[in-house]
Amino acid sequence: MRKDEGRKGDVLNSAANVLIPAILALRAMGYDVSRRYDGGREWWKAQTEMLEFGAEDPLSLLGLVALRERRGAKWRASDAEIDAVMQEFGLNG
Repeated sequence: MRKDEGRKGDVLNSAANVLIPAILALRAMGYDVSRRYDGGREWWKAQTEMLEFGAEDPLSLLGLVALRERRGAKWRASDAEIDAVMQEFGLNG
């Protein structure tokens, strides 16, 4: 995390220095965090009694938790949302 000139707030980028804070944030949110290796691949898990999330790194794991918290149990995008975002970002091919 660093402060850029001309900005009023902090700038965070995906990098190694955010992995530990991501784990700490997940724990502060009440998740048990664990790591294992499966077929030579690192896999992270965050879980509570009701929810379980899995990802390749702690930052992605935190992103999944944030997605679920923000959008709720109906976190999936609708066809209309998919079309709109794909058009907005030129992902239509």
